[in-house]
Amino acid sequence: MIHVVCFGNLWHGDDGFGIHVFRRLCERRPWPAHVKAFEAGTAGFEALGYFEGCRKALIVDALKTGGAPGCVRRLSPNEIDLPDEAYSLHQYGVNHLLAALAIVFAGRAVPEVVVIGAEAGEIHPFTDQLTPELATALETVVDLIEREYMN
Repeated sequence: MIHVVCFGNLWHGDDGFGIHVFRRLCERRPWPAHVKAFEAGTAGFEALGYFEGCRKALIVDALKTGGAPGCVRRLSPNEIDLPDEAYSLHQYGVNHLLAALAIVFAGRAVPEVVVIGAEAGEIHPFTDQLTPELATALETVVDLIEREYMN
């Protein structure tokens, strides 16, 4: 089983990228029987349940890696920085979630994890619209996700 876990805050512009990807994936149904997609929103550690019962998990999110806005990236967990200290649950990100997986799955096989997303520019709150760069990246990311679960 492959799980596609899409993160984002729809009402923060480019930060809602993962939710836009989820919606586009839903428009392209049917999926193969071995694929499930989830709209995780801003679930934080509550998203750990999405990693149960799968051999591979694709995390979809807006990225902040220092690249040009709209740049599509496919990252493995070892390419993501270890978490910094967080002073609030609102500061937890994908890197914290990945660090928690090893603890939650202690003694069990951790699913293979791949992070797929597009580099976000400036985040504009109170809009559900993507910037032109991320809107352009949307189809590329959806195609990349489909290639991941077809292999």
